[in-house]
Amino acid sequence: MESWGYARVSSEEQQADKGALRKQIERLQNAGCAKVYWDIQSRTTEVREGLQQLINDLQTSPTGKVKSLQFTRIDRIGSSSRLFYSLLEVLRSRGIKLIALDQGVDPDSLGGELTIDMLLAAAKFEVRMVTERLKSERRHRVTQGKSHRVAPLGYRINKDKYVRDESPCVCLLEGRKELTVSDVARYIFKTFFECGSVAATVRKLHSDFGIETKALNWHKLEKSTQIVSDDDLDKIVFTPKKTNHPLRYPWSGLRWSIPGLKALLVNPVYAGGLPFDTYVKSKGKRKNFDEWKVKWGTHDDEAIITYDEHERIKQIIRGNRNNRWNAREDSEVNPFSNLLKCTHCGGSMTRHAKRVDKNGQAIYYYQCRLYKAGTCHHKNMISSKILDIQVMDLLAQEAERLANLVETDEEPIIEESPEVKTLRASLNTLETLPPSSAIEQIKNDLKEQIAIALGATNNIAKQSLIAKERIIQAFAHKSYWQGLNAQDKRVILNGCVKKISVDGNFVTAIEYRY
Repeated sequence: MESWGYARVSSEEQQADKGALRKQIERLQNAGCAKVYWDIQSRTTEVREGLQQLINDLQTSPTGKVKSLQFTRIDRIGSSSRLFYSLLEVLRSRGIKLIALDQGVDPDSLGGELTIDMLLAAAKFEVRMVTERLKSERRHRVTQGKSHRVAPLGYRINKDKYVRDESPCVCLLEGRKELTVSDVARYIFKTFFECGSVAATVRKLHSDFGIETKALNWHKLEKSTQIVSDDDLDKIVFTPKKTNHPLRYPWSGLRWSIPGLKALLVNPVYAGGLPFDTYVKSKGKRKNFDEWKVKWGTHDDEAIITYDEHERIKQIIRGNRNNRWNAREDSEVNPFSNLLKCTHCGGSMTRHAKRVDKNGQAIYYYQCRLYKAGTCHHKNMISSKILDIQVMDLLAQEAERLANLVETDEEPIIEESPEVKTLRASLNTLETLPPSSAIEQIKNDLKEQIAIALGATNNIAKQSLIAKERIIQAFAHKSYWQGLNAQDKRVILNGCVKKISVDGNFVTAIEYRY
């Protein structure tokens, strides 16, 4: 029987100490762990590649192969009670013991469950305190006109101010011209003004800097592993993943993406401003650049572009966005908006061409948007006419399948998930203890976790039923779908379909909302 381990550090820990994760892994290996799964993520992040791989491997491992799962502290799993107990449920179902090296807790005992609940509540409270402290610090820095902690490409931070980064960066063979980091930033803006669009700027920068943008075939890529064993620890470089921020200097090279370059171009820092209030707090999503608040005049002498140039850039981007499909008639609404995905790279399929047939009907052609940027090799387009026919046929088949299922007048019984059951058991245990302020805080936290989990489960079940009903109603008879306008088709598709995978002239798969 084997012991497995799980290690996690935050990105800040790994940046401050490059050996932070390695030290944690070595401790687990010295404790007898044959495999150690790892992540570099915040403890508030529940979606983690290493942890998910660990859970999947535990569920598929032969019974009795793994005797224990070890980690250094409870908060290495996270600060969420739901996340912790979902993992604990998997371990209990496989008969695997949970061991925290620095915390002698036994989750199978009454005192152990109480201790775990208190530790998780303390970790969650600490996260909230840190978040509030960071928000207060950010507000104070904006008021004082001080720079943010991370400088964008072209700048460095000196005495809490943005100053140009004049260190050497790249040498262009044509003309034998050497560019500093700030020169590269200025070169990007100059190229954008010449090209007039973000996509064209990406292509020219790749050409000028000699960057190869070979297309990736995701189906042929080996799956990345988050497992460390005794013989490969020295081969792994533990660096925080920045795949969602391809332009964040200096963690990546001069290879650009369209969203990343757009984020750079509209950044007010380059015109001497300090952006703040850029996210919608309730949804955690970034606002449109026109909605950002900016404190101007924080580093006028070090601005790479002028305020007028900054406004001109935003005007060009707005114009390009509006010129594409802004003044649409109803027939020009895209019913497949945000649904089509390229099977080769996973990128979105967007409209890139239009023609009118002899009957006066507009036919649009969809192509992977990453092809223009040079990061996808798949250039084939699919027409809206072919797309509509194939999607209709697949959804008609699904409607027939759903209609043939056994129907009942009884309300479907939604069974509670294992993590909810575990949280309820823990809450019931706390109810038997003498009341105190600490116990009440933990109980309230558990009730909140249960409510969130139940709300998510009920909402998913409700949305699933609605999606199935829409498919049956809209596709039971093909003539009904064919008679709808583009706007109605868009509403129906977005209500029952998550993703439509396209390969060349064929729709290969449809992922439904249930």
